[in-house]
Amino acid sequence: MKKKSIYKWYILLGILFVAITNIVAWICPAFCDWHTTYVTPIILNIFARLTNIFPFSVGEIMIVLGIILVLASVVIAITLIFLRNKPKYVKFTKMFYKVFAGILVGVCIVMTTNCTILYHCTPIDANPKVDYRKYTVEELEILRNHIVERCNYYMKLMPRDASGNIIFYGDMQAESKKALRGISDEFPKLKGYYPEVKNLMSSDLMSQAYIGGYYFPFSMEANANGNMYIANYPAVYCHELSHLHGYIYEDEANYLTYQACINSESDFFKYSGYLSVLIYIDNAYFHAIGDDYFYYITQPEVEEQVWVDSVFLTEEAWEEVEEDAVLSTDTVDEISDEFTETTLNLNGVEEGMLSYSLVVDLMLQYYDGILY
Repeated sequence: MKKKSIYKWYILLGILFVAITNIVAWICPAFCDWHTTYVTPIILNIFARLTNIFPFSVGEIMIVLGIILVLASVVIAITLIFLRNKPKYVKFTKMFYKVFAGILVGVCIVMTTNCTILYHCTPIDANPKVDYRKYTVEELEILRNHIVERCNYYMKLMPRDASGNIIFYGDMQAESKKALRGISDEFPKLKGYYPEVKNLMSSDLMSQAYIGGYYFPFSMEANANGNMYIANYPAVYCHELSHLHGYIYEDEANYLTYQACINSESDFFKYSGYLSVLIYIDNAYFHAIGDDYFYYITQPEVEEQVWVDSVFLTEEAWEEVEEDAVLSTDTVDEISDEFTETTLNLNGVEEGMLSYSLVVDLMLQYYDGILY
């Protein structure tokens, strides 16, 4: 078979695979469940082990190369207007866009296999013993006060330096993997191989976008923002690693992170787990009582140090980020929010970025019969 024919078959079969697989994924959650149970672990074991060899984020390099490729395609298209009478340049242009089309099809195949399918799996059940129902404000209040009490308690157990910053002496990477494996009997897809979570070179930009971590489907890597305050890392590590194992919904990743951390043997991980849901639950409760501040302050108070420990970046870290920034933080944050919202909507997540806060529903369901 000629190379030309092979290329045409690749393009044709690639397009058919993407189209058919996406249609099946949208209408058949059982197929998606099968894929994440049996296919995703194979992909993870091959590609994550390969990219884990490198100390840097391969996915981050891919993003840079992808941007360069797209910009090159635009420049070449514009240049062709002026050089269309040059046979050699026309030939080069045809070759370039042929390769570009092949890469684009490959990107669509990987996105379908490692991302899109995952968005249509059967949602996890936080409490199989009870049927999901609408929970009362009183029950949300009980849950909120429980999380506040746990945060206040573990805050006091944290070793700190002279400046009051938390100190952790263990291996955070190893403890994150151990914590996720600790709940894998209940959530079997969490079994298996885990690569190292890699801090990104573009952490300053991630900070401006208020992004703590990123799952990159093309390299099967879990990435983290290297500028964050230390209390964020256990939750971010577990969150991104859970994405690698097929749990792509943000609320589910948040819930699994919570369960993994609070069931860890490490008090630091427990604290990070409780902190990771505090803001979601506290905000949901405040809105549920009609933003009634005077009633809100009658409830157990979140101690000031807990709020300090829950910061995304310290003031010193923010100063360094802003000092080196090319664009304003407001601009980067707005672009990031629009991109995330659009991506989630296209994958069938109607709530968009609000899906992160849906962890409150899973928490209410989990504690049904435990706290109330």
